[in-house]
Amino acid sequence: MKNKKFIVFFIFIALVAFMAFKPGKANAYGLNYSKFYIAVNGGLGSTSLGSGFSSKSGGTYNFTLGDNYHMNNIVIGGGALLGYADNGSYSDNGNSFNVHSVYYGAFVKGGYDYENFTPFVKVGYIGYSYSTSSNSSSYSISSEGGVLYGVGVKYSFTNNWGVTAQYMGASLSSSIRENNYLIGVDYSF
Repeated sequence: MKNKKFIVFFIFIALVAFMAFKPGKANAYGLNYSKFYIAVNGGLGSTSLGSGFSSKSGGTYNFTLGDNYHMNNIVIGGGALLGYADNGSYSDNGNSFNVHSVYYGAFVKGGYDYENFTPFVKVGYIGYSYSTSSNSSSYSISSEGGVLYGVGVKYSFTNNWGVTAQYMGASLSSSIRENNYLIGVDYSF
């Protein structure tokens, strides 16, 4: 538990420092500039609850706010996300139930601009709040937090609009794993 708090604190401090101490925006011809962005992502998520349950797939969606600082071709950024996932249907001792979750996270990322493509990696903290529903009841399972990690590539088709394909994973506890495969659209200001 202490390590999770340290990770969250470290990521929070890194994001605050990144937002507070970066240089201002340069003109369009400068080599160093900052771009705030918003993104909407959707795709397929795979959930493994462990403890004898098989992995299940369902839809996942998130909204991301972030900032990327460009230094020549190097991109360093950070952001926060909020999302929803359908984690699949399970059965236990003759009872079937659906699992849903709301998740939130903060991350830092690094990448490299090559023409219109920007491959990147990211790492951060993610928290999930799981709930279940069945024909007879609805109740909360638990809240889990852990390490967020990912890799992806962005294609910018204008100065402001781009599409992103990415893998985003989460290691939440000794048994729960999340794997998300997302396609998104983003707008940079």
